[in-house]
Amino acid sequence: MSASQTRWQSFRGALSLRTAVLTLCLGNAVQWYDFALYGAFATIIGPVFFPAEDPAVVMLAAFATYSTALIIRPVGALLFGRMADLRGRRAVFVPVILLMAGATAAVGFLPGYATIGILAPITLIMLRAAQGLAAGGELGVAAVLILERAPSYQRGQLASWHTATLALGLGAGMAVASALLLAQRSDPWEIGWWRLAFILALPLALVARFVRRRVSETSGFLALQESGEVIKKPIPTLWASDRLAIMRGFALIAAGAVAFNTFFIFMPNHLAATRKLDLTTTLSISAAMLAVTAAAAVALGRLSDVIGRRPVAIWSCVALVVLAAPMSIAASASQLGLLLAQLIIGCLLAGVLLVAMVGELFATPLRSTGMSLTAGLATALLGGTAPVIDQILVTTLNLDIAVGVYVSLVGCLALVALWRWPETAFKPTI
Repeated sequence: MSASQTRWQSFRGALSLRTAVLTLCLGNAVQWYDFALYGAFATIIGPVFFPAEDPAVVMLAAFATYSTALIIRPVGALLFGRMADLRGRRAVFVPVILLMAGATAAVGFLPGYATIGILAPITLIMLRAAQGLAAGGELGVAAVLILERAPSYQRGQLASWHTATLALGLGAGMAVASALLLAQRSDPWEIGWWRLAFILALPLALVARFVRRRVSETSGFLALQESGEVIKKPIPTLWASDRLAIMRGFALIAAGAVAFNTFFIFMPNHLAATRKLDLTTTLSISAAMLAVTAAAAVALGRLSDVIGRRPVAIWSCVALVVLAAPMSIAASASQLGLLLAQLIIGCLLAGVLLVAMVGELFATPLRSTGMSLTAGLATALLGGTAPVIDQILVTTLNLDIAVGVYVSLVGCLALVALWRWPETAFKPTI
């Protein structure tokens, strides 16, 4: 083979890899756009489905329903992660995105409490649970497909696109919410304009379905199939062989999830509910800072390929522990304070949530189940409950710094996990 042919094949391979990464990430962004809408509209959805005299009670109920999707994630992780390790990563793509988008669009059509009574909150909770099932399998499928396709010297950077497009999808949802707020003239608590953003999930799902169907299976899983090494019972095998990896990954993802849900979900809604800032402002700032978070994720993912995963994660986590409390005070003080807090916390989150770092802990036969279960448990037990705990802390103590202290405490657990975390960045294969 001539040198020009070799270069052409190398170029085609690199182009194919980048196309696959962008394809997977587009579906990921669409899915998290859907997921962001409920968090962005919590202050508006609350009175529609959970009528009560006390605004704090309404917010608590709304955040509890938001948490339902995250609490149910381990079930989706077990279901879709296991399926991906048995039947292949590609087999899970389309069902995951269609389930998420269908449940999201249904929220847009769901009548409120004034129309159908108690059925309204019950149905809303069921739809949130369906969203959680879909989200539970996403990390262990899309991120694993990227990780297993990437060359060893680019695993951190390419896998970080999963985190980046997650942030972009969430930011897009908040941007749409902010744009609709600016476009309407009536009281947003009195009209149903917000439903349009949820219904938009239907055409977005068709786009995601189109691009995801064109992704091929990874060579790693195909090799397992050919050699007959696919593990028939991945869940008990995973627990028997990789419990330490699950606990380490749990602590790291929990720190990022608690910080994210505190500063990008709870704080904007809390400031809007207490009328310290208007909802349009908080959503616009959050959308912009999530775009910065996405850029930071790619940059720090690349840095982790050069200097290693552990240094990036450790220093990001140390900074998160130190700065979470003062940033919670800053965020509650002013518009500029919220922008500064989300800018700093968003960049630190990008260094804590290194997707490659978690995925490299697990062997190929168990990687989808391992990543899905680890992320599902972390977001369910700590990340998903963060807005509820934050609301209780603020209501009980009347101190905004309390939520920052909570983030710092969870960050300390991540530092303990990172202390003896093996360096995996420079392994030639995974």
